[in-house]
Amino acid sequence: MKERVLVLGANGFIGFHLVNELISNKIPVTALVRNNSPTKNLKKIGCYNIINTNNLNDSSVIRQLLVSKPKYVVNCIWEKIKSDDLMSLRNTQLLTEILNLAKEINSEGFINLGTYQEYGVLNENIDEKQLPLPNTNFGRLKLAHCLTLLEISKSFSLKACHLRLAETYSSNKPDSFIFKSLIKCIAAKDKKSFSFPNKKKDYIYVSDVCRAIIYLINSNASGIFNVGTGQAFPNKDLVNMIIKQSHSTIKLEAFESSENFSLAISKIYDLTGWKPSVSIWDGISLLLQEEKFKNPHTLDDFTNTIRSLYK
Repeated sequence: MKERVLVLGANGFIGFHLVNELISNKIPVTALVRNNSPTKNLKKIGCYNIINTNNLNDSSVIRQLLVSKPKYVVNCIWEKIKSDDLMSLRNTQLLTEILNLAKEINSEGFINLGTYQEYGVLNENIDEKQLPLPNTNFGRLKLAHCLTLLEISKSFSLKACHLRLAETYSSNKPDSFIFKSLIKCIAAKDKKSFSFPNKKKDYIYVSDVCRAIIYLINSNASGIFNVGTGQAFPNKDLVNMIIKQSHSTIKLEAFESSENFSLAISKIYDLTGWKPSVSIWDGISLLLQEEKFKNPHTLDDFTNTIRSLYK
């Protein structure tokens, strides 16, 4: 597919990587970001079709998009606000505005990002048929958005996908990613011990999430899809791998956690042929290499290393 894709929130964690992946696959992309948002990094990866706006109902924005004709809209926007009530209100308002924008510019498909937290009850090999019973505010809000998306998209004749993502990470985000925190701690040599939850989680590298989105677009898909690796390993095993490869003597202090899960990915694989290419073991090895060669390494170098794993 070479039709244009509109990415909203293109400066964000997943949005930026998605723009990079689309460009690498020679798929035309329009990046939409807020007014006064920096665009230097987007231009650095070859994205010059950039729209800056705080108003999705702006007639000039709609005219620009009617000219470029994006076939698919991918919503990567998520505003973090201290008040849960205000965050719920603002992000729900944004979703409905983006859906309306997709209708106004005659797009055919829409992809929205959700979370594994929508399921609430976590276990291994969760599939999309499991009844969602979210027990976090974030999970409840994302589930509400899923239902809103599916209902509105029907009336707009949009092919809509809602993705329930496993724990997503990259070489530099999120800042709280436990394995990156340990690697930094070892490199800094400023702590004698490191405490961590011994949970089993499904971790997926951000480039695999972006590839999944492209596969769904190419398959003209609709519905709810899990996007993860389909596997979960104890944090203790992964932490020990870091210690061994780093030759560190830091003392590990594990505490038990009940958050153990993996997402079944047979639905997206059967429909599109997508499967993840970067296991958490590969991801941690790359994080270790990134720390080791921190200064000379660039985003392009690191991204090319990731791509080489699935070529």
